Amino acid sequence: MFKAASDSAHTEYRARLQLVNKPLKFGIDYLDDSLRGIFPDDLVLLGAPPGIGKTQFCCNLAYANLCDGKTVHYIALEAAQFEIERRLKWPLVMDAYYADENRPSLGKIEYTDWLMGKFGVEMEKYEMIAADYFASAYRGLHIYYKSDKFDVGDLIEAVGYCANKTDLIMIDHVHYFDYDDDNENRAIKKIAKTVRTLALEEQKPIFLVAHLRKRDRGNDELTAGLDEFHGSSDLYKIATRVITFSPGKMVEPGKYETYFRIAKNRLDGGVIRFIGREIFSAQKGGYEKGQYRIGWANSTRKDGFVEIEPGARPSWARESSACGGGAPAIPERTSPVFKPSRRPPNYAPVD
Repeated sequence: MFKAASDSAHTEYRARLQLVNKPLKFGIDYLDDSLRGIFPDDLVLLGAPPGIGKTQFCCNLAYANLCDGKTVHYIALEAAQFEIERRLKWPLVMDAYYADENRPSLGKIEYTDWLMGKFGVEMEKYEMIAADYFASAYRGLHIYYKSDKFDVGDLIEAVGYCANKTDLIMIDHVHYFDYDDDNENRAIKKIAKTVRTLALEEQKPIFLVAHLRKRDRGNDELTAGLDEFHGSSDLYKIATRVITFSPGKMVEPGKYETYFRIAKNRLDGGVIRFIGREIFSAQKGGYEKGQYRIGWANSTRKDGFVEIEPGARPSWARESSACGGGAPAIPERTSPVFKPSRRPPNYAPVD
């Protein structure tokens, strides 16, 4: 039924004011600055090749919003039991270990070694500190691990269960659904439409993760675009925002480049012209704060990432160190036990 636009002259203004304090965070500076956060009815699509760090991205996204006292429901269709908890606990264990001036000398500790139980006895003290912290600080995180099947019907049931008590729903990821159609593209199209309907009906943002297809040899773009999503094009057509990311090189031991591209943004199409270069720290399990740089979205793999000239930087961008500035330092809260680099506000210090 048509409605007169003039009837909304005042009501749209009041509705807009309600959005001011509602956006959620991506937890990655470049995305938070360029996209201004995640809004109540958003369907955000994230794409990356297999093994690049999509699940780790989701962990960082969950953490950023837990820090603001939000509640997050994570549907982990690909992850093994306890995988999400382990990814979140790893930097806490390392924080506790390195904060102890009398720690045992164990050499370089890799995540995979820790995952396999290496140094279990020597690290038990730090494991207990991290576990106590985790139990208090991550009460707002709820995880669904796929044990048998998970189809569109299960999705509707899961979202219906948590919609009135959550701030953010994450689905990781679309290609691990069980399809009720022999045609994969048709099945993915149905999933995409269902997710978009749920986001609109429940007015809760949904973050949907997907694979990218193998790149064509003739495609020399540094970062992937819309056409590289595996499956139905409805995935990106229905999404309100689309983000892809690609790996770069190691800049120093344990630190790696990641290139983020906003391939679609219904609120401001201007951001699709750029890509952001962030630095991932393996030890911290997250991205360095205040360190991103901006390049052009049409950058090629042959030429590599080239930072744009200062005069072409968009108004929302922070000054990078390469441009003579830097993001202001954020004071870190302290603990009588250790100083975790990642600290939700409801942390209860260990006795």
